[in-house]
Amino acid sequence: MHPRLWLVPVLSVAAASLALGGLTSFGQTVLPDALASFANSAGGWTILAFGLVWLTRARPPLAAALGVVSFVLLVEGYRIVSGWRGFYYAEPFQDTFTIIGLFAGPVVGLSASLVRGGPGSWKPFAAAPVAAVLIGEGAYGLTVVAATTSPVYWILQMGVGVALVVATVVAARPRVAPGVLGALLALGGAAAFVAFYLWLGRLGSAG
Repeated sequence: MHPRLWLVPVLSVAAASLALGGLTSFGQTVLPDALASFANSAGGWTILAFGLVWLTRARPPLAAALGVVSFVLLVEGYRIVSGWRGFYYAEPFQDTFTIIGLFAGPVVGLSASLVRGGPGSWKPFAAAPVAAVLIGEGAYGLTVVAATTSPVYWILQMGVGVALVVATVVAARPRVAPGVLGALLALGGAAAFVAFYLWLGRLGSAG
């Protein structure tokens, strides 16, 4: 592969991710209460990483790498700007979400690539992991942390997840089997996400 074919997307995604991650640090205090959770949610960063990779039109192998670059640098952008503002967040490249990004990043990147340019019958499956994060965290937000956060953002996030599944089902040919299986994967993944977040919460409490 010619260097320009991967260097430009990598640099673009890296720069945008650092900038957007930094903006989420400000977003916690600038956004209205109804939307403030966007700046402090896995779903928010997943949407940003997915969107940045989607815009590059990258093929799956490069898209997987870009997913890691985006997710990790979103966290780093947030960390750097939070430090400038006087709020300690984590040591460089050592936050829990950095580790999660190393594993989730390739999945998000592949999802963006296949949703944009993959075969129609694959699109519901490709969308399922991202939709699972959005729906699962939304459900977590509406239940576990409902007392301290506004329900508005969580409902919107779940709506985006459902819309992503519906859009890919409409694009699928044939629609029925891929659509049903993709929706089931998204719902199962959402349940797994909630269980994972509950486990992280218990882990943090024990520490």
